[in-house]
Amino acid sequence: MSFLQRIKDCNTYNESNFLKFFINTCHIGFIKKKNLKIIKKFPDFFFIGKSKVYLKKEINNFKKRTRVFNKVFNFLVKEKLISSKHREYFSVFKSVKSKPLLKVQRLLGPFFGFQFFGVHLNGYLKKNKKYFMWIGKRSKKGNFPNDFDQVAAGGLPFNIDVKKNLIKESREEANINKKLVLKSKYQGTISYRVETNLGLSRYILYCYNLELPNDFIPKNNDGEIVDFYLWPIKKILKIIKETRKFKFDCALVIILFALNLKIIESKKIKKLLNNKSDLKILKKIK
Repeated sequence: MSFLQRIKDCNTYNESNFLKFFINTCHIGFIKKKNLKIIKKFPDFFFIGKSKVYLKKEINNFKKRTRVFNKVFNFLVKEKLISSKHREYFSVFKSVKSKPLLKVQRLLGPFFGFQFFGVHLNGYLKKNKKYFMWIGKRSKKGNFPNDFDQVAAGGLPFNIDVKKNLIKESREEANINKKLVLKSKYQGTISYRVETNLGLSRYILYCYNLELPNDFIPKNNDGEIVDFYLWPIKKILKIIKETRKFKFDCALVIILFALNLKIIESKKIKKLLNNKSDLKILKKIK
């Protein structure tokens, strides 16, 4: 076990299993080859080439695209390929500075390999020159049951910008008020690609650090977290290095925190934290 293995856990995919997916001339996603049989059920919407899949040109605006992908989503739910009852729309961008091309149910993202975004907050304290961090334990009833997590984190829903989402997630997950969370410092981004049974999960995460008051105790308001622990960063890093008890992407965010503060030092780890192809997308966003 190692920090390098935790990073490799977040870049587990075989590109030969996928065809690139395009809307107009924009490479927007990846479709698993085994899922082409499902794509073929929608000949009015998609065209399959030798090495690429295209959304048909006549489906040419936000409303039409959203309607098409809702139909695919409903089909996957009907076929029980998607079983979760969670419903939340995410944007699909050419770049975040442009208007979204469409909105889709978050659970559909991996099927088309769409690039989604999220925000993660490290809530930490510094005592006698030693760092401590608040860690949440996820509910056994939700996704990633019983895994350890950041004090607050969440995907970026449709029509909400990064800062507003940071405020929303911090309130819902740890009862951190707006005035306090706005003191947080942006520490950088990480990206990951993980192959799943449904397709390819792709995220770029905006990472923030917040030094919390000594008397602050987080309180969960949305049921995702059942317990919080204030642990020394060295204990947290030991757990990350030796086990998979942390949710896989949360481990990366904490590794970035430790690298930036030089608690751990490794040029190799820092280089691997970002997938190069996803960094190209990030440059467009910036």
